[in-house]
Amino acid sequence: MICQCCGIEAEAKHVAFYQNIGALVIRFPKSIEGRLCKSCVHKHFWSMTGTTFFLGWWGAISFLVTPFYLLNNIGRYILCLGMSPVAPGATQPQLSDAVVEKLTPHVGELCDRLNAGEDFAIVATRVAERAGVTPGQVALFTQALVEARWQGQ
Repeated sequence: MICQCCGIEAEAKHVAFYQNIGALVIRFPKSIEGRLCKSCVHKHFWSMTGTTFFLGWWGAISFLVTPFYLLNNIGRYILCLGMSPVAPGATQPQLSDAVVEKLTPHVGELCDRLNAGEDFAIVATRVAERAGVTPGQVALFTQALVEARWQGQ
């Protein structure tokens, strides 16, 4: 749907990558977690796993933690290899007045289906098809509705 890292509208998958830098008696852990596109998955996997592989072993606790971080990162990366690549020229979805006009008639259906517990990605895709917009624009519209609701209270 929308990558939580770069904001591009593309296939996204939930991943969690971990990094560890060991320094004898202290360690510096770092993580990234969220629904990421294939480009961001690739970028964060290599950055965090490479850093952990070379700098994660230098400490007693770090020596024990590093193999688990590496296995986690590799396993999650392998599960993402089948994702569709990000389309060339993909951009962040925009919520214009025209898009809001197209989606406004579908607010009731959108709210009813989400309140019934239906999967957001499926609801967004179906509403987007009916309204003639993208699923990413439906996601932005839904976020705007929620924010407006919270500000109204």
